[in-house]
Amino acid sequence: MKRLRLVVLLAVALASLGVASPARAGLLDSLLGGSSSDDTGSAEGGGAETACQPLAVPGLPLGLGGCPGVHPGALIQTDNGACTLNFLFAGADGDRYIGTAGHCVLATLPVGQNNGEEVFDEGEGPEARGGDGERIGEFAYAIQEVPKDFALIRLDPDVEVSPQVPQFGGPTGVNDEITRGTSPVVLNNFGNSLGIGGPLANGKSFVAFGLPDRDVVAATGLALPGDSGGPVLDEQGRAVGVLVNVGPQLSDTLLSLENADFGLIGITRIAPQVERAEDVLGTDLTLQTAPRL
Repeated sequence: MKRLRLVVLLAVALASLGVASPARAGLLDSLLGGSSSDDTGSAEGGGAETACQPLAVPGLPLGLGGCPGVHPGALIQTDNGACTLNFLFAGADGDRYIGTAGHCVLATLPVGQNNGEEVFDEGEGPEARGGDGERIGEFAYAIQEVPKDFALIRLDPDVEVSPQVPQFGGPTGVNDEITRGTSPVVLNNFGNSLGIGGPLANGKSFVAFGLPDRDVVAATGLALPGDSGGPVLDEQGRAVGVLVNVGPQLSDTLLSLENADFGLIGITRIAPQVERAEDVLGTDLTLQTAPRL
């Protein structure tokens, strides 16, 4: 319990930095005028053997250091800017897909604008590029309509991938549970703060007061532009959702003491996002899992 309290206090302290970030945590126009610097290389499919564990920061729920290849937590570049990839899916149509936030390909200012839902025919979707600036595939689907903010990239056949989240491992499955009350829940995220990747790619921990909403989670911690689209896991390694924005998060459950849900980081839950994508794309999507680290 003392350890949990310490994590809560640290997260609240870090949040004082996070609140200064733009309300959208993800879409970051390239700070480097083109390709961002990231570790390059291939991650083999299946992934446990390609896992890397970034250097931990003593005393903080934080780790620094990039991991090579295309995987959850890797840098993704579009013509709109830079974000982070989340989870890998196998499509019943024979294609492989990896997720990010919908606003990474759809969004324009003002912040919070609904930009609708798009399905892109094969060969016609916007190009998706990795941290080294090389093409990894093209967008097949994207939505940015509250509470959904999700996109899927159809990976090119020759792109090698790993399903494993650096530093934390997983996803071991999906957490679509509804938990009520005010008991703190620790969530883990790996992203590319400031859209730079490489040595500034980082793992970090957030705190949420339960998971009372099927669609969204409000958490407290630190996130920055570039982190959007990144994977969010629970302590068992299960996929909870996708990090999408920073700023005060107030849900419909806020006024209920039993279902309090507030914070400074917005997360959209993965289960309803994938269900919607399956309906629109007309194919089943199977989350590709990996062991915890």
